[in-house]
Amino acid sequence: MKKIISYRQKILHLARIYKIEKVLDSNLKLTTYEIELELLKNKVPIPSTRRGYFSHKIINEVFQPLFIYFQEKRKKDFYLNKSLKKLLNNTNKLLKIDLSINYYFNKILKIIFNKIDNSFSFVVFNINNFFKVITKTIIDSLNDIYHFKFPEKQVKKYILRGSYSFLIVMLISSGFYIKSLITNVDGLKISVEIKSEKKKTAQVPDTIKKNSTKNKLKKPEISKKPYDPENDYTLNTQTVLNLFEDLEYDLDRVRSKKLVKPIYFTRLPKDLNEIKSVTRKKETFLQILLPLVVAENESILRDRKYLLKILKKNQSEKSRNWINKKYKKYKVSNKNIDELIEKIDIIPVSIALAQAAKESGWGTSRFALEGNAIFGQWTWSQAGIEPLEKTAGQKHKILKFPLLRASVKAYIMNLNSHNGYKSFRKKRFEMRNANKKLSGLELIHELDNYAQTGKEYTKILEKIIKQNDLDEFESVTIDDFKEKKQLKL
Repeated sequence: MKKIISYRQKILHLARIYKIEKVLDSNLKLTTYEIELELLKNKVPIPSTRRGYFSHKIINEVFQPLFIYFQEKRKKDFYLNKSLKKLLNNTNKLLKIDLSINYYFNKILKIIFNKIDNSFSFVVFNINNFFKVITKTIIDSLNDIYHFKFPEKQVKKYILRGSYSFLIVMLISSGFYIKSLITNVDGLKISVEIKSEKKKTAQVPDTIKKNSTKNKLKKPEISKKPYDPENDYTLNTQTVLNLFEDLEYDLDRVRSKKLVKPIYFTRLPKDLNEIKSVTRKKETFLQILLPLVVAENESILRDRKYLLKILKKNQSEKSRNWINKKYKKYKVSNKNIDELIEKIDIIPVSIALAQAAKESGWGTSRFALEGNAIFGQWTWSQAGIEPLEKTAGQKHKILKFPLLRASVKAYIMNLNSHNGYKSFRKKRFEMRNANKKLSGLELIHELDNYAQTGKEYTKILEKIIKQNDLDEFESVTIDDFKEKKQLKL
């Protein structure tokens, strides 16, 4: 059996080898800690099982000089107090103060100096003890770390994980910090604009004030100009972005929760094209248009469910009148109920968004800004916007709308009723009967009649859907469709 040798026996054995008399003197009864100090003073290497590099450095280069400094300081202060006492005694003798007064004066001084000396010694004593405790704790902990062994593979594994975690935290925190800076700057700009406007309106000439007080005559009524939506419309893109941020409305949240807030804009901001970031411009356009498309689709779905419901029951006069209106609205000939069922259905959100983006240049075209013409529908009536470029023989205009939602409604009705999109409706109906999800990527190629370029046009739409992940919005619904909670701008 192997004999166990204690740490104290090891360092005593070293003291014998190096012939350190102070350690070998049994009358001194040195502690293990004091033996270590003596070995270190004599430059004897201590066994690595307990003490090591850290202890050597801390004891000899930090704490030992501190102890010596405080002891010397205390001695100096003691001698200083003694010299002060002598000086005061000499002054008393020179000034020949009364003996009784001198006695009491010396007594008071003695008490004061004793208290100062005691308090200082108390502080020094406590500081010494404090540093001793700290010294021992730090040395033990550092040596434990220094002599602690751990498998190299696991160490590398934990270091890598820690580094990655730290990097991720730093990136996230810096992102939030940059975001807060940007919002603060935007808020500052808006507040400055508001303040400047207030200052302008507040300035009234003194002459007008004097005339109004002297002459109490009725002012002639100023005729108000009628509201001109094209010239009086002042919605700012920055205002829109701030609103989205305040309402916590972003596309990533919509994609994950499959819910969109009921925010309905009547028009697009006129400075949308001034956004330098193409990604931000696209996202802003989609955020404005998405609730309008989803809301219109939900309205059509309610009509479809009601139609299928009343067909299963005995039809009342009210329900027959409702169906007759739908026949007329969807241009159903000979009151063919199967044709009506085929026509009353939604347009996949991905298709609507892709076509809106293509036809309006992501909301920056002249037709979109001047007449809410998001989908570039043609008209041959006078109520339209004249295109700047036309081929010979073309007399069409671009159909304009008072509201964005009216443009969305007309676009969906066009796809659901025009003869040019029969193949689109037929394939959609087949997918419904097969209980398939209405996918925009499957139906998009049935809309080659929408533009003169035909198949090339549908390929571009397919590319827009894929590049912008528009198919992820197809199952999105309105967060709360109650009229009271809708926000119309």
